[in-house]
Amino acid sequence: MKHKQIAGLVFASFALAAGAPACAWDQTRPGLRVALSADFFRAEGAMVASARYGGAFGLKLGAWVRDNNVTPHAPKVVAGGDYVLTASIWRFGAGIAWIDGENNINGTRWNFDLSIACDLSKRIFLQYQHYSHGSGLGIDKDASNSSWNLLGLGYLF
Repeated sequence: MKHKQIAGLVFASFALAAGAPACAWDQTRPGLRVALSADFFRAEGAMVASARYGGAFGLKLGAWVRDNNVTPHAPKVVAGGDYVLTASIWRFGAGIAWIDGENNINGTRWNFDLSIACDLSKRIFLQYQHYSHGSGLGIDKDASNSSWNLLGLGYLF
């Protein structure tokens, strides 16, 4: 894997996000967000419990609590950091995630972390989380990249 390419793509993503008009984006409210999400695409039924702490910049930590359709087995932990932009009830995030095991879903330990969330109320939100190492972008094409596609419900403390 070419770490310089991954770093370049991440910094380019943040630069594009920072260039958005200031009036279109709200400040992301800081707090602890916890969620329970299930994969709905390649590893249907696999579940991840996760937490994110921060405002626009945040840190994430999660654990797989259910292992389905993953060989040899689901990873145990995901950790990372991201940057989130908020517009009305929507949040859009991009960052990096480290996953502690490689399998048929994620063929590398370092992955892109993309997310979209919708606030259903001041405390409850629906989120989509995507972990992928980017073989479609030409990064480590030989590693499996089915990607994690997690849909979940969360709570803001």
